[in-house]
Amino acid sequence: MNFQVHTGQVRHRYVWCDQKNLNRVLLNILSNAYKFTPEGGDVSASIWEVGSGENGYGAYELRVRDSGIGMSREFAERIFNAFERERTSTVSGIEGTGLGMSITKGIVDLMGGTIEVLTAPGSGTEFVIRLKLRLAEARDIPAPQDDVKPNETAKIDYSSKRLLLVEDNAINLEIAQMILTQAGFQLETAENGKAALDAVAASQPGHYDAILMDIQMPVMDGYAATRAIRGLADPRLARIPIIAMTANAFKEDEQAAREAGMQAHIAKPIDVATMMKTLDEVLIAESGRED
Repeated sequence: MNFQVHTGQVRHRYVWCDQKNLNRVLLNILSNAYKFTPEGGDVSASIWEVGSGENGYGAYELRVRDSGIGMSREFAERIFNAFERERTSTVSGIEGTGLGMSITKGIVDLMGGTIEVLTAPGSGTEFVIRLKLRLAEARDIPAPQDDVKPNETAKIDYSSKRLLLVEDNAINLEIAQMILTQAGFQLETAENGKAALDAVAASQPGHYDAILMDIQMPVMDGYAATRAIRGLADPRLARIPIIAMTANAFKEDEQAAREAGMQAHIAKPIDVATMMKTLDEVLIAESGRED
């Protein structure tokens, strides 16, 4: 799958918005784009600043386009209704409740924006979201020293570090891969906890520097996989740092991750700065541990 992100047409980078729910909207649309695009197809996400300065607000246009199976005009007119799903998607074996786009439109409506779909059978689909967002003032924008990449302050050579990314959701996997490989990490992936356990058990000590572990997965979940890795006979493999990645961000979820043997916890949707800061902390702590 060819995935591209375009942000070059943004003049004002900092705005006030409901970041968590806007992430939910984009991830839901991207997830659908991947779901309905055959292997080898194209998915792209772009953001455009199409106007700014009006009463301190900027006009933004977010577009997600895929080269997938597309939709009929009749279905596209009903796509934002709850529990709507086109027959062709069912026939193709793609599952789903049909509830996601209804929620997505509801969130966009609450933000005072609009969402539309441009599509045709066999010609792919493009979702267009238009929002007016209040521009951040100079005093609200992080100072340059607060906005440096973690790699610049932590002095970690990411290119020498190999991570095992364990994730069963294709879009979450693609996003995390993009973030980590652009940072310089060597990366291997596993689609569930059992595959991760097998990969670690078959590896040489030191092959993996850390594991990013999703929690809710088929075959074996993240907690069970972590406990199994901690039980490996070779103590050098058993102590590999493991970081939980989960949409559940409550204190009890963080505690459950630590009780399973994980060193840290990252909430989804992924915040890049938080992910890199957490990786820095875990890798620095591991490098300072005596064998």
